[in-house]
Parts: sequence; C-alpha cells; structure tokens
Amino acid sequence: MNPDPTPSICLVGASCRAAAQSAARAGCSRILAWDDFLDADLLEIAQARSLADFPESCPQSLAELRGIPLVLCGGMENQPDFIQRRIDQGMLCGVTGKMLRQLRSIESWQRWASESRIGWPTTIQDLSDPRLESIRSESWMLKPVGRAGGVHVRGIASLEGLDHEAKLGPDPGNPKSNLWYLQEYIPGISIGVSYCTESNVSDELPRTRIVGIARSILSEELDAPLPWIYRGSLAPYSVSPKVQASLERFAKTVVKSTGIRGLWQADFQIDLQGQLWLLEINPRWSASMELHETLQGFSWITEHLRILKSGASKNVPGRGSPAGLQVAKGILYAPHAMHLSLSQVDRLWRFGWHGTLRELQTGEFCLADIPQSDPQGVDFAEGMPIVTVLVAGGENEDLPRKIRQARSTVLGWFKSI
Repeated sequence: MNPDPTPSICLVGASCRAAAQSAARAGCSRILAWDDFLDADLLEIAQARSLADFPESCPQSLAELRGIPLVLCGGMENQPDFIQRRIDQGMLCGVTGKMLRQLRSIESWQRWASESRIGWPTTIQDLSDPRLESIRSESWMLKPVGRAGGVHVRGIASLEGLDHEAKLGPDPGNPKSNLWYLQEYIPGISIGVSYCTESNVSDELPRTRIVGIARSILSEELDAPLPWIYRGSLAPYSVSPKVQASLERFAKTVVKSTGIRGLWQADFQIDLQGQLWLLEINPRWSASMELHETLQGFSWITEHLRILKSGASKNVPGRGSPAGLQVAKGILYAPHAMHLSLSQVDRLWRFGWHGTLRELQTGEFCLADIPQSDPQGVDFAEGMPIVTVLVAGGENEDLPRKIRQARSTVLGWFKSI
C-alpha cells in the first residue's frame, strides 16, 4: 500500500508544535492536534484542541480518526490505556499499550542495559533495600514514575530527606508499581538519541537508524526554575565509535524485545570515563528531533508515516548535518509571576520560527512555542515556560551563551513595554 502523498495525521501530547511543523514539511494536508499548551504557532498550522477535550465518547469524531496515523508527543508515553483505545478505534501507531508498559518499565530498562552491555545506575524501589544506607549527599536522585521533562526530579542528601510514605510507597491504582524510585546520580553528559525503526516485513530484525544525537544543556549553562528540569538541547553531538556501537546494539535489543516501529528516543549519560549509561526510554517524538530535522533538511515524519502505512522505509536523502554547524534550543521559563500584554506577545511573533535553518543562520535567534493571547494578554506563574529560543552557529561557538543572550533580550522587552 502506497502512502497518501498528502496524508492526515493526529498528534497528541504536552507540546505538539515541533511535530506539527515536521508534519507540514512532510506534506500532510490535515494536521490534527490535541495539546496541553495550545501555543499560537501550533494553531497556525494545525487543527488543535485541548488534550482534555479528546473525543473519547463521540462516535462521529472517533470515526473520522479511523486509519489516521497517531504520533505521540510529550508525556503520552505514560498513557498506555489511552493509546491502546486509539488503536482499538482504528488509528495507526508505532507502539501499543502493551509495548508502552514494557518500554517504560524500570525492570525492562535494567535488563536491556545488561543485554546491551551498557551501564545501569543503581536503582532502588523498595524501602527494605539495604543499599538505602549508602545514600550520601547529592549522589542520588528521587525520580517519579510516569512523568516527563524532569519537573519532579530532585536530589536526595540523606534518608532524612526522603518522605518514605509518599515517595517510595506503591501506587494506589497499581499496587505492583511504585510512584517513585531512587537512582544513583552518574556525573557526566546527558544525551538524547533519536531512533527510527522500520516495520518487521520479513524474518529478519527490522532496521533501526540513529536519526541524531543531541546533548542536554547543562544547569550551569542555562538557568531554570528546577535543578533537573529540561532546559534544552544542542545538536549534533559526536560520540566515540565505542559509544556509537553501544547505541546501535541497544536499539537492536529494544526492537527485538518490543517490536516498536517508527520514531522513538532514549536518554543516556556518558560518564567522566566515557562509559555509556541508560537513563530511560521515551517511545515518542522527542524534544530534540526538530534540531536534527533542521540540520538535515528532512522531515522524519515522512519516514514515520511511510513505516506505519506500508511497513518499509526508504533511503533518506544523503544530506547530513552541514560540516561544523550546530543548532540549539533552550526553554525560557518565567523568573517570577508575569503578565504579558498583547503587544508583548506580538513582539515575540516578529521572531517567530517556521522551522528552517536559514532563519537561524540569518538572525540572532528565533522563537517558537509562542503563547496564545487575548486582548487582556496572558499570565504566567513563576517557573512556567514562556517561549522556546533557537540558535545556530559554528561548532566552536558557545550556543548556550547565545541562548542566554536571547533570554535577556526577550525578558528585556517585557520590562520596557
């Protein structure tokens, strides 16, 4: 079956703007989105509604979605029941509810890391675990199960800083699963690796390609309201041949065990000795995907749709990232409670990004995820994301510095208007 040259697509998740721009570049004629933020630049290219308003019980609306490819965005990897209902209603997706449970399982992560011969940080889910006694200042992180973006992650200095009842107790809705877990902190560089896996159309293991590798922006490079919250990414990021081989071996292990198809992502840590450690798997569109697309001049949604509809992929255009060029994105969070007037939001639009490398190379910066506003303006609580800053430069340029400069410029507009 040949894919529709101008297909419809459905996006769901916390922030669908980047995936929607990719879908537009892929030639999708109808882009549907159910999104938590409903940013203005998403509404510009998609028929977008609040995720809370997804038509769970409207037969006519659900019938219109039958046969449409579904792309998961932020947070939806933690909603296996929701995704399985969409599949049961006839939507096309690269993962099932069962796969999502496996792909988001701590036990699976530990097993796949071992089978791939990469590191797995010491992880504790049980209060009776004797390793709790080894907790020392800043060497452990308390991490939530089923959350995204690092919002709720925090360091644990001692057992006295751990709320036993609320944190490591079982999930009331699923007594076999914990709400939180403790994990040893591995100093080093965090990387996000985006993969694309073909469907299994033969007896052989389907091919998985690395779309790109991005490194996370560090806390010392960009301020943010919380210590482990997602600040942004920089791409491309080069790794050693040994790490590259480990990343490829890991992908084969995951695909063989789960059968995942299309685009997915995993986070790793590279420690100070160059050893690779698995952190987590995110079977969805990743935050750094738009950086790879921008550099490569190719919409990977094109491949994702082809895989979901016909099973096979095709050779992606040979153009890689331009030599010596990097792109980066950073999230601008509100430093305090803020009210932006309509004119202030309009000023953001003057730097609005449409997803091309040329835009980044010809200006100081571009802005995306621009908030909606009415005549009264828009309010932000302290710590809420305001806008995404995107920059480009040579591999020796300090792109986080360019993001910091853009951040100061944008916040300066708010003070002066």
